[in-house]
Amino acid sequence: MKNFLFFVGSVFILFSCTKGQDSKPASATIAVSLPQMFSISDLADTLQPIRVNLSDVPKPISIKVPSQSIGSYTHINESGTLSMINLAPPTSHHLPYLTDENDQIIRNASGIPYIQGDGGLSQFKNFTTDNGLALDAVNSAVLDRRGHLWFGTNGGGVSRFDGILFTNFTTSQGLAGNTVRAILEDSKGLLWFGTASGGVSSYDGNVFTSYTAENGLGDDAVFSIFEDSAGNIWFGTYGGGVSKFDGTNFTTFTSADGLADDVVISIAQDQEGNLWFGTNGGGASKYDGTSFVNFTISEGLPSNRIRSIKVDHSGIIWFGTIGGGVSRFDGNNFKTIRKEDGLASMVIRTIVETSEGVLWFATELGASRYDGTKMTTYTREQGLASNSILDIVIDANGKLWFCTDGGGVSRFDGESFTNFTASQGLGNIIVLSTVEDKNGHLWFGTAGGGVSRFDGQQFTTYTSAQGLASEIVSSSYRDQKDQLWFGTGGGGVSVYDGEAFTSYTTTQGLAANEVYNITEDSRGNLWFGTDGGGVSRFDGDGFTTYTSQQGLVGDVILGIVEDDFKKLWLSAADGGLSRFDGVNFTNFSSDQGLADDAVIRLVRDKQGNLWIGTENGLSILSSEKIRQIEKVVSLEDYKVMLEDSVALFQTFTTSQGLPDNVILQIAELPEGIMAVGTNLGIAIFDGPKEGKPLDSLRNIEIFNSDTGFPVKDLSDGQNGMYVDQNGILWAGTGNNKTALVRFDYKALKRNHAQPAVLIKELRLSEEVISWHSLSKDYDLGRGGTTNTFPRTTEELMVYGNILTDLERTELKDKYKGIKFDSISSFYSLPQNLVLPYRNNDINIDFGTDELAKPYLIEYQYILEGYDEKWSPVLKKTTANFGNIQEGKYTFMVKARFTGPTEDEAGQWTEPTSYSFEVLPPLYRTWWAYLIYGLLFISLIYPITIYQRNQVIKAEKERTKERELQHAKDIEVAYTELASTHENLKDTQAQLLHSEKMASLGELMAGIAHEIQNPLNFVNNFSEVTNELVQEIKEERARPEGERDIELENDILEDIESNLEKITKHGKRAGAIVKGMLQHSRSGKGTKEPTDINALADEYLRLSYHGLRAKDSSFNSDFEMDFDATLPIIPVLGQDMGRVLLNLFNNAFYAVNEKKKEAGDSFKPNVIVKTSLIETNKDKKGIQIKVTDNGKGIPKAIVDKVFQPFFTTKPTGQGTGLGLSLSYDIIKAHDGEIRVESTEGEGTTFIIDLLIPSISS
Repeated sequence: MKNFLFFVGSVFILFSCTKGQDSKPASATIAVSLPQMFSISDLADTLQPIRVNLSDVPKPISIKVPSQSIGSYTHINESGTLSMINLAPPTSHHLPYLTDENDQIIRNASGIPYIQGDGGLSQFKNFTTDNGLALDAVNSAVLDRRGHLWFGTNGGGVSRFDGILFTNFTTSQGLAGNTVRAILEDSKGLLWFGTASGGVSSYDGNVFTSYTAENGLGDDAVFSIFEDSAGNIWFGTYGGGVSKFDGTNFTTFTSADGLADDVVISIAQDQEGNLWFGTNGGGASKYDGTSFVNFTISEGLPSNRIRSIKVDHSGIIWFGTIGGGVSRFDGNNFKTIRKEDGLASMVIRTIVETSEGVLWFATELGASRYDGTKMTTYTREQGLASNSILDIVIDANGKLWFCTDGGGVSRFDGESFTNFTASQGLGNIIVLSTVEDKNGHLWFGTAGGGVSRFDGQQFTTYTSAQGLASEIVSSSYRDQKDQLWFGTGGGGVSVYDGEAFTSYTTTQGLAANEVYNITEDSRGNLWFGTDGGGVSRFDGDGFTTYTSQQGLVGDVILGIVEDDFKKLWLSAADGGLSRFDGVNFTNFSSDQGLADDAVIRLVRDKQGNLWIGTENGLSILSSEKIRQIEKVVSLEDYKVMLEDSVALFQTFTTSQGLPDNVILQIAELPEGIMAVGTNLGIAIFDGPKEGKPLDSLRNIEIFNSDTGFPVKDLSDGQNGMYVDQNGILWAGTGNNKTALVRFDYKALKRNHAQPAVLIKELRLSEEVISWHSLSKDYDLGRGGTTNTFPRTTEELMVYGNILTDLERTELKDKYKGIKFDSISSFYSLPQNLVLPYRNNDINIDFGTDELAKPYLIEYQYILEGYDEKWSPVLKKTTANFGNIQEGKYTFMVKARFTGPTEDEAGQWTEPTSYSFEVLPPLYRTWWAYLIYGLLFISLIYPITIYQRNQVIKAEKERTKERELQHAKDIEVAYTELASTHENLKDTQAQLLHSEKMASLGELMAGIAHEIQNPLNFVNNFSEVTNELVQEIKEERARPEGERDIELENDILEDIESNLEKITKHGKRAGAIVKGMLQHSRSGKGTKEPTDINALADEYLRLSYHGLRAKDSSFNSDFEMDFDATLPIIPVLGQDMGRVLLNLFNNAFYAVNEKKKEAGDSFKPNVIVKTSLIETNKDKKGIQIKVTDNGKGIPKAIVDKVFQPFFTTKPTGQGTGLGLSLSYDIIKAHDGEIRVESTEGEGTTFIIDLLIPSISS
């Protein structure tokens, strides 16, 4: 095959990977290759694309969808074998209809049945006794100010839920009764529980206080509780009318006072301040503070049994009745909503209103949602725990909690997600492709169940029995004629015109019978991407097929799109991306920066950008890049474009926030929001704006099972993720529970408030403690309270039983010494806690008010005084601290919610704190130290006196004997010492002379090398000048007419230039000699003003050149980092130069030795740095650092380097006095010298010199 394969090696550009909150794409600079280009016009005739005309082959099979089971036809199945298929009408499965208590379908005025919910499985999460709920029959609920839910059960007391655990309270803790009909939190934070027969209890977090008829309550059966705008608490009783409690006294109103009935089961207050009481047979009573006005069926109510009353945000009063549905009262007229309007039941138990103004009705047959126009009902079919709903409560983030009669509690996370499975009528649970027809109906191609049409009411499934080419439908497309095309997994492609399926296979010229993608271009041609056969173009008359033989990037084509310039882009499963202009293929792969050569998905957004999903990340080719590529004619053009470009493809992976790198689906939501489907759920983020490239995944949100959403791995067919005309995202998954996902992104419930952080429990050495049991508040001998309910409540919660007096005494003995002022309410935390040292192992439990998804809360904490910094970001809710030393400590914890949020709700909260103190152990208390001191003083004095007397006595006896002997020894020792001293002085002088001569030799070698350079220049330029003089003489000797005046002038200019250079280098040699003379004069013991930078510069060069003179193989880099602001300071120049020379020689020696071992891979380097510093004497100073990258000094000997005669050099190469002398010289200058070394990495010598004050 002849082709024009243009491949040019390394060029320019592109990708790396960074990570951030708004993550950035992989886009740095690495070498890439130019794309490959193929031209069909250059191919031999035998390699031209294959064309098959329909007129030359058998006609395609066309089957009209039958209305009854009549007839059969020959079908080619996925394996290629023939089989007879009996024709039959498509099967239909309607979604669950809303039915009444008699199981009769409820229809609207047009006779159309109401669908339950959105028809599928909604986002419900159910809680029962298995999760810790006291009882599954839940009558009432309330959300308290700490963000926790309280559920009143029908016999099990009350349960508090904090998002993780249920805590149950019964009569054992002081509750008035275990059947709780109503709950209220008042404006003071007190919780009120109305019971079926025990009256009402208030709870302040520590103590239950109960009120009954004996205290003035109308009746002990309390069915409703309400707080009015004045702070009065109203209790609706069963038979005793309604009672008002002002905090001190009860006032009761009955039918004798004008109340409609004495059984009051609901209470509300309207915007004018009137109170409304719903009764169980007398209708509703309005009370204006003076008199009652009653409303019954006669006034327009549908029923006289008013189970609930709700005043909405606009002031409309809604009455939920028993048997009459819902009645809306605007102050003048009643309007009733019945089951014919879509209401689940005529028995309404509760009405609540959301922040969006949506009303929810709790009925005996489900929960109905009313937005003012449409009624939607949810039942067990959608995931509700039970159809009998007794109460509804809304949490701080807008999620609804349904209390059911026997099913426990159901949480509803909103209308955003609905799942459809085979139970709702899908042909198969795995949906591979989706297309929407002209009527707005959705067609879902499945993996084995044919294609299912969804019209909002039912699924109608078409298979081979209706003429579909195969039951596996992996691609689907709606053409310009509104025909639907279905690519199958082995049966070719079928087109449906509304009446019949017509199927095309390889017999008619299709490249292969497995069709993965279908696209129509702007000219009306259909393109089919196949498995192994390349791509086929269908123009209505026949098929033309292109494969890798014509230059296509691969033969397994998974994606086809047309760009703004009418060029096709095709993606292959194993080769990358092809651009096709009708004649030429230009192929792009990972060599050009594509995330991976396995391209699974190819999508064009509304701005013309190409989104490319691969097995190793998401790549984007911007519309601007496509515009640039459109102008390219040859590879040279690509080369120029790539040279001027920052990047060709932008790539995003898990490093930038995606949940997984396998990109299976891509779809564009309204307002330019992009959805990317992966093996681990869906990522949604803001797409490019105003034609600009996407520089990060802004506002990315992840939706999968880990984040609490019913989304698993996405399927991999064409349009397996699809956005319908209403902006709803439909996604097929590979899981039988999630199956087909309907995702209304706009309806997503987001947390709009930051979580409130709570410290819940403090344990000692992992042991839970009843702190009330340790409190002195219950010590009657000290005036303690007789109300032991707080202690009883906590003991039951902690230990499961009430402690005996003996057990309580043992507990107090165990924790003897613990002190605290009080105990906080609701969560029993001791305040101002003081712990003995033996109890210094502490465990602190904390949490938030996030009820729905506490697993998406992240925490950081710190114990001030114990930790130096905040903990890493964690999800655990316990902090453990052991062996805490004595002192005062403050524990602080903060949190953030990582799920979908609004505004700043996802930011870190302000820390919540808890303080305590740990006492020292007994042996470290102040009085223990006092005792130690007194004991020491009392014991040491007599012992000292005794020992001193004994020593004096012994010494007196020995002195007499030693005196004579000492006199003789002293005379002998003095003679020997004098002789030794003279020998040492001679030795020291010799060594010092030897060291000075060695330094002088090194100095002279450097000087000689320094002077030799300028002298070499002088000699060289002198010789050249002599030659030039001879040339000009010869020129002038020529006859007048033959002389070259211009040449003479050039020679004279060269002579003049050489003389200038001779003068320059002569002066340089003179300057070196002058400088050395100056330094020699400075060695007379007089400090003179010296430029440290100049001194270091000079001796560094002398050292280097001296060593080079000794060893021509020696070589090293050196750097000078001098602070130009250093002042001139007085020093002994010659001595200071000797110090620097010694340090420089040592440094060069060290790097040279390392290079001998390491070889050429090692680059020796010596760095000399000067700077101004603040010394430890609070004065200004100059610091000199000499750093090498040699082998370093071992830790064992680094402290010995300044000792006389100590050396690390081999025997004969060092005296061991260089650093010792340097140390003495620096000390004589009132300075300091020290060493820092890391073995294997290098050494730094540091000199600190004081800058003398002006006065000194």
